[in-house]
Amino acid sequence: MKETEKQKKIRLIIIILTIVGLVSFLSQTVTVFAYGIDNTTDFYLLLYPILFVSLILVLAKSKFGILLTLLTSISYSILLTNEVGKYLIFDFQNSTLILVLLLPYLIFLSLIPLSIVYLTDKTENRKKFQLTSILFALGFFAFIIFDRMDKDYSRTVFVDAVLKNNGIVELKLKPGFADSREFYVNTNSKELEKIIKVKGEFVQGSYFLSNTRIQTNYKFNKLQSLTIIEFNKNIELPKLTWNVDEINGNYDFIRP
Repeated sequence: MKETEKQKKIRLIIIILTIVGLVSFLSQTVTVFAYGIDNTTDFYLLLYPILFVSLILVLAKSKFGILLTLLTSISYSILLTNEVGKYLIFDFQNSTLILVLLLPYLIFLSLIPLSIVYLTDKTENRKKFQLTSILFALGFFAFIIFDRMDKDYSRTVFVDAVLKNNGIVELKLKPGFADSREFYVNTNSKELEKIIKVKGEFVQGSYFLSNTRIQTNYKFNKLQSLTIIEFNKNIELPKLTWNVDEINGNYDFIRP
């Protein structure tokens, strides 16, 4: 079917944006290939060649290429939303990520309504489809804002626990055993004290708890609370929570 003038212009824009997206996201894809990223590595490595194939098909004026671009862009947008949200809230001063993360993300979001406009240009309800696609793309940014208003993050730390004579358990949290960065929290939990005595590694007056998993709650980039979940990856601890004003020391290292 012959393209309209509007479709020709949109297809050209899609081609340009796809090329820029492929180039700017190449380094991120290579990094994922080399080091992996949680359980999404396979998706990263699968979507990149699919996007390249869609570019070839769009250049060949294939309507299926536009559809493939749409599906790939939606997949990338879903995949990157969490990372982009983390970047915007916690690491926005990193200018390098603007080119290798934020720019590709904005391109993928832009390709969603552009692809919809192209595919629905000759339909009766094209305005409804096109408006919906724009709102859909903007919804990803809205999700980033609302999601970070009250969000929990999880990570592991090293804990040096001191059991004091007055029944207070002092927990010193740090990134690793030899790291100088640390902060303190206190509790009088008898259950935690008992677990530490039985399961902790006693060394020179204190107990070492390796691979302690904690959960932090942030309102945007402001820490609200910290909860200890388990240590050594399988030993559950009583879920004790401390508000930010009960934390003593520099806790910057637990930022996501």
